[in-house]
Amino acid sequence: MVSLSHPSPFALDTVTNQFLDEFPIHCQFRTGAIGQSQMHSHRGYELYFCTEGQGKLLVGDRVYALEPGTFTIIKPFVLHWPRVSGTKPLHRFVLSIHERFVQSWFERLPVSDGGVRSFLLESDSSSLHKKVSAEQITFFHSMLAQISQEAAGRQIHYEAAALHLLAGLLIVLDREEEPAMDHTKTNLTPLHLAERILHYLSEHYADRIESSRLHEHFNVSRSHMYDHFKQWTGLSINRYLILYRIDQAKRLLMDSPLSVTEIAYTVGFNDLSHFFHTFKSEEGITPNLFRKK
Repeated sequence: MVSLSHPSPFALDTVTNQFLDEFPIHCQFRTGAIGQSQMHSHRGYELYFCTEGQGKLLVGDRVYALEPGTFTIIKPFVLHWPRVSGTKPLHRFVLSIHERFVQSWFERLPVSDGGVRSFLLESDSSSLHKKVSAEQITFFHSMLAQISQEAAGRQIHYEAAALHLLAGLLIVLDREEEPAMDHTKTNLTPLHLAERILHYLSEHYADRIESSRLHEHFNVSRSHMYDHFKQWTGLSINRYLILYRIDQAKRLLMDSPLSVTEIAYTVGFNDLSHFFHTFKSEEGITPNLFRKK
């Protein structure tokens, strides 16, 4: 089984973690503004189901379009950040499930080729994105609303009721076939470019990257590259690269015996003083103090 426990990048969603410490399932229907102002992660699996509005969901090195019927499952400790597109509010269910519960519960289900169970327990992918049919949006809305009610109300046997509803939801989601795409309305070109950039940065963050010349690698204009990356991720390329490098440094500070100097060069900082200054600016403490704590 793939190990799911590794340090979280950028901000850790402690509020969600607190809910999951009390009960392994937490579900909310949200219509207001998105509270998270930056990329974040938490301990549980997250199921993000959109019912109204338009938006984007940055997950690791992928950018997904959010629209009615999209269902995204995000693994624990994976960077993600939803954003609204346009002026219409984004209506969505956010279902969080503790990772230990998922492992113990779904390991008892029969093994099948592919599907949600395979993704949750066996796949190396950090996320799964599907779009259910228009007919099924109402069904999923009802099921998630019931899970939310059971988890919040905590009446007698609420644990069994919530687990029963969750199992039924995942079975239907597994069986649901994605509707055919309307290729006349697709926007895959800018989305594909943003994902290619994200993947490139995650693969080459330790190298010397000149962002001013990065557009040559993707055979696009500099302004086109900058604009689309900012549009799809909400961050500039330089900002994303800095945050990614700092996150890798945090992981090495916690999990490796490398010295701070070695870590600085390993994650792409060629100047030690610049690494110390950037790390303290982002984390509020020095790398040495971060390691001790």
